Amino acid sequence: MTFLSKLIIAILSAIIFSLTLAFYEYTPSAQQQADVGYFPYDALFVLCFLYSIPIYIIGGIPYSLYVDIYFEKIKFRNEVQKYIMYFLIYIAGGLLIVGILLFISVLIDGDVSGLLISNVFILGVCASLLFFHISLLFNKVLKILAK
Repeated sequence: MTFLSKLIIAILSAIIFSLTLAFYEYTPSAQQQADVGYFPYDALFVLCFLYSIPIYIIGGIPYSLYVDIYFEKIKFRNEVQKYIMYFLIYIAGGLLIVGILLFISVLIDGDVSGLLISNVFILGVCASLLFFHISLLFNKVLKILAK
């Protein structure tokens, strides 16, 4: 798969990831308390997108290209085995990229005590699996359009 297609997948993944995370973090007007500041949904989306798109581009695209190049040489017996292997590899990739980001954060700040580390790793795994499944869907759509 080319870099351009991976870039499109990364942008789509960042949009879907940001929409989902903003929905999860949004507090509806009926539940908002007086004298407490809340972000509107669109501001939460933009904030999530601005943080996630560089991670997808800088971490996700190179990792995905590396996985594609490496696993191109391996012949799998069936599609289920290939899917499970890629699924596990992308989980490892999400953990690796989040681990690298946390390590960089420790080097810069010297502390990550303000973060809920388990939630950060869960978000990394979800983001990487989203990238993987969107790339599967993207490949299927390209094959259908090529016919």
